[in-house]
Amino acid sequence: MSTTSLANAFEDFINLLQRDIDRDEVEAWVNRIRLVNFNAQQVTLGNLNKFFCNFIKLNHIDLIRKHLLGAFSDLGLEEEFKLLIQPGVEQLTEESSHKEQKQDLEEDGLNPLYTFEQFINGGNTDIAYAAALAVGENLKENKYNPLFICGDVGLGKTHLLQALGLRAKEKNSLKLVYASSKEFINEVIEGIRFQKIQQVRNKYRLVDLLLIDDIQFLENKETTQEEFFHIFNELIQNNKQVVLTSDRYPREIKNLEERLVNRFNSGMVARIFPPDFETRVAIIQTKVEKKGIPLDQEIIDYLAGAIKSNVRDIEGILIHIEANISLLDQDISLDVVKRILKEVLNLEGSPKTIENIIKVVSQKFDVKIADLKSDKRTQEISKPRQIAMYVSREATGLSFPAIAEHFGGKNHTTVIQAYKKTKEWIENDAEIRQTITSILRELT
Repeated sequence: MSTTSLANAFEDFINLLQRDIDRDEVEAWVNRIRLVNFNAQQVTLGNLNKFFCNFIKLNHIDLIRKHLLGAFSDLGLEEEFKLLIQPGVEQLTEESSHKEQKQDLEEDGLNPLYTFEQFINGGNTDIAYAAALAVGENLKENKYNPLFICGDVGLGKTHLLQALGLRAKEKNSLKLVYASSKEFINEVIEGIRFQKIQQVRNKYRLVDLLLIDDIQFLENKETTQEEFFHIFNELIQNNKQVVLTSDRYPREIKNLEERLVNRFNSGMVARIFPPDFETRVAIIQTKVEKKGIPLDQEIIDYLAGAIKSNVRDIEGILIHIEANISLLDQDISLDVVKRILKEVLNLEGSPKTIENIIKVVSQKFDVKIADLKSDKRTQEISKPRQIAMYVSREATGLSFPAIAEHFGGKNHTTVIQAYKKTKEWIENDAEIRQTITSILRELT
């Protein structure tokens, strides 16, 4: 592949971007971006500062992927290519291309920034952090095998998973594989399609440490579950370590084979909860110092009090604040921060409305809002509906008839029965108790 053909394709890519991006942004970053590395499976872009890298990832990543495919398809770029946007990287050279490919191979897909030292550990993560550290420090002991880390989106599961992998590599000479469950699913599909399934099996079985992120996406994937079951069994039987993350407890993953649920529960299940106020302050202070954002303690405390759901929301708000400083040359006051919070996270309204509760529960259990309000009585619908009714009563204090109106106008006795039934679950089922606690935390 000639340098000229790469340059021509990249020029086409820039022209496509310029057509769809506002003029101010074209001047700010489009005309500065450079092609660092290219092959059929991966494209690396660079020559931008850290702010613009984060800004692009939040706002334009789909557009960039689309135009890269349009510009580089004739050069063999695969549709599911990996896209990296790195700060402070110079233009493509043969040496830099070789260096990056070597680095990617050495890192096994792990981000070298996701270390234990960079993780802010608080009371919400202490058990998961301690378990991950113990496994990473002494992989051969297999004290927690499998280790199953669960928690809501944006609380640090991926960070802990990768930190464990980095620490294990630092301590041992080993072979590990890190992958998201979506990557694993795609590999199984491609393996079956092109009769290379044995290669996929060997990749995941012949390791000392297997790290799979977001294992909940195996739900409803029968063939993939079958493949993973045998991989999992072989690794455990050979005293190899398996670490998984999920956004919910094993038994809450819909349509997951019972034998997999039992395997996942056979080791240690460690829950990550939303950070408390003090931990959120520490997280914000750490990120503000790294980014060099001039925020006083009053603003930091306000942000910590307002953003209670997850760390990802904190990062998003800080990027918007940084944009106001960098792009608009604007001083950051408490009023400006309040405006940004209102625009980005819509924090002005109370989250404790029944409609919002129904939305949160529907997302937690992956069911449609319309189904929660319907008369459907299947287990997959009725149980989340009863939990939503219970949470509505606990969070709002509204009367049972008032709550019933929000669930398709049902009789208020239905809500009473749901409330009583859910209380029984809370008393007898630790997983449901933790799930409802998580929902209430998110709402408050």
